[in-house]
Amino acid sequence: REFLGVSSRRHTAAHNISVKVTAPEDPAIRGFRTDWVTPVDELYVIDRLWPNAKALATAVSPEDRKEYPLVWTNQYNGTTRVFGTTLGHGEATWNDPVFQDLLTRGFKWALKRD
Repeated sequence: REFLGVSSRRHTAAHNISVKVTAPEDPAIRGFRTDWVTPVDELYVIDRLWPNAKALATAVSPEDRKEYPLVWTNQYNGTTRVFGTTLGHGEATWNDPVFQDLLTRGFKWALKRD
């Protein structure tokens, strides 16, 4: 969990998730759409964001109305770049060009090609 930068043990029921970009100037997500609603997916309830992790986008749970990170970066051991998202539980999400763009941005950042 320390490597990932988050801790989670459960998720909400599947639903369309309205994504809120919380760090629009962060290099890992700069230029990403700010008005994206996902295909039906699961929102994981992030219990803990580790000290070196930074939330880049969040969403509100329809069940408890709390806001949870769903895209983040983490600096593991100060040198290893980790990009994470809890999205991607169904084919519809993987086929969404916006999700593909998100992953491309995250992979480029993790590989220091941002």
